[in-house]
Amino acid sequence: MGSKAWFIAYFDDQPKTILSASPKPEREASRQLAERLFPEATLRDEGDNSLSFLCPDKRQVLVGSYDGLRIVAHEELANDHPSKISPRWFNPEFGSTAYLHATHGGVDWFAFGLWRNGEPIRTLSVSPDDMILEQTGDPLDFELPYWKGRHPVAADPGEEPYPLPFHPLELAEASLLHHLGFQLEGSMDDWVCNPDDIGICHYADTKRPFWKFW
Repeated sequence: MGSKAWFIAYFDDQPKTILSASPKPEREASRQLAERLFPEATLRDEGDNSLSFLCPDKRQVLVGSYDGLRIVAHEELANDHPSKISPRWFNPEFGSTAYLHATHGGVDWFAFGLWRNGEPIRTLSVSPDDMILEQTGDPLDFELPYWKGRHPVAADPGEEPYPLPFHPLELAEASLLHHLGFQLEGSMDDWVCNPDDIGICHYADTKRPFWKFW
């Protein structure tokens, strides 16, 4: 697995239903959300990416507003400790539920979080090197089989056992499927949509050398 992603999804109802209709991003609403998140930036429209690419570089932001679902990808969300991300990202005006997802296949790291009405419900950050970097709240239902050891990582003869009872990237794909109904890697038969087929607006900040936050 080599996938990378760092994004947040906002919604009030069922995002899987919205994505199953293969929606197109509402360009004006998407830009308004980008401008609200980055009021000091000068945003240049870079066209569209797709939901299969949710790991933008510095000074880049991906925003998709889909009439009841908003998805924003930005490097600030790639944080080892989800609870330390700025509270401005969890504004319930963007959606009563906020789902944070961050993963880096190169180091087998995964983090996610769930907020409702701006309040944290669950956060988790795991990797084989650091084990559990952060864990708050109770495990969600989709996590339980992994913590109970039902998805172990097989070790070759003579190798040390994997330090976690599951592979973080496998949990990442399970989380993505559970919350949004698709995966970056996995079985398309289980998906409600193909992320390659759903666009997301791409913007670059041309005003300053780095993003500035307040």
